[in-house]
Amino acid sequence: MITCPVTGAKIENVADHPVLGYGFRPFFALAGLYAAAVIPLWVLIWLGRISFAPALAPVHWHAHEMLFGFAAAALGGFLLTAVPNWTGQGPIRGRALLILTATWIAGRVAMWMSGLLSPVLVAAIDLAFLPMLAAFQAPGIVARSARRNGVFVVILLALFGANLAIHLEAIGLADGAHWGIRLALGILVLAVTLVGGRIVPAFTQGGLKAQGIPTAIAPLPRLDLAAIASVALMVLTEAAHAPDMIVGGFAAAAALAALARLLRWHGHRTLRWPLLWVLQLGMAWMVVGLSLKAAALFDLLPEAMALHALGAGAIGTMILAVMTRATLGHTGRELVAVPGSAYAYLAVSTGALLRVLAAALPDAAVALTIGGGLSWAAGFALFLWLYGGMLLHPRPDGRAG
Repeated sequence: MITCPVTGAKIENVADHPVLGYGFRPFFALAGLYAAAVIPLWVLIWLGRISFAPALAPVHWHAHEMLFGFAAAALGGFLLTAVPNWTGQGPIRGRALLILTATWIAGRVAMWMSGLLSPVLVAAIDLAFLPMLAAFQAPGIVARSARRNGVFVVILLALFGANLAIHLEAIGLADGAHWGIRLALGILVLAVTLVGGRIVPAFTQGGLKAQGIPTAIAPLPRLDLAAIASVALMVLTEAAHAPDMIVGGFAAAAALAALARLLRWHGHRTLRWPLLWVLQLGMAWMVVGLSLKAAALFDLLPEAMALHALGAGAIGTMILAVMTRATLGHTGRELVAVPGSAYAYLAVSTGALLRVLAAALPDAAVALTIGGGLSWAAGFALFLWLYGGMLLHPRPDGRAG
């Protein structure tokens, strides 16, 4: 028997700890912790205050850890929580969840020590997480909801391929880091486009109805298909090294489709409820990021503006939005943002905005990068402060999960 240092509870086996009761618990906590801790460290590395020599070029290492560390943990937490609802099967918990969590942690340790370890060993450790996550989720999805949700298995395997390309460069077998990073970012943009198109109108309509504001958001499948297809074509053509004009055209089409969807979702009615407006804010960042990507591909703006608008802005904001809402709902609490949540949301978006501006204003780049990184990290630190206890403690209603 052990005593949990967080809750003080007596636990017969570590696999019985409440944090291993549902997939969102360890992975949302780890995603928040990694975002809050690693970005300030990266700023110090970028400034030359900390000596750090990973196997990859430092900027590629930074991008890798945001995509395959932070974002992959959040994606894992989302899928481990959503797939049981989609398929009607029980969640992954206990020892299986402990193994999956340990695999993600081992990947982060390997990447931080990549300058000291064999690149083949680092690759083997870091590459294990995504296929393992897919193996846990694929059987239920294929058996119960393949037509609607099978794309998420494809997304996990495509992310694995992008990660493999990055590691092949570290090993010295290919020049794939730049390609893999952009492919992974594009795949995550596609995932947010898919998930956002489902949850933003549904949660907005349901949330406003609960507040006594009847709101009808009629499905428009053709617009949703156009939004998803244009992003998918943008990702595929970029991966295939198509001319920038073609990729930029699909990015512009994706931005227009994303804007058309956003304008239908009654965002102006959500301003009093942070759990609702943060979803709208995340998808607004998607419009901005895709627009900037199109402009960058037409050589109108620096590419770094688009990369950070999509990564820190759209993906970061949507991850925080989903993590806060899912934490409340799946720990049996009322779907009302904890006081202070709005500050976390605004800190992340402010950080993303400053980082985008840093790419556009070279004379102020250092100050804007520092300010942006610290603001973005502070948003996730505040998430841990406000919601971390919910993730680590049992549900207040005594139910499992």
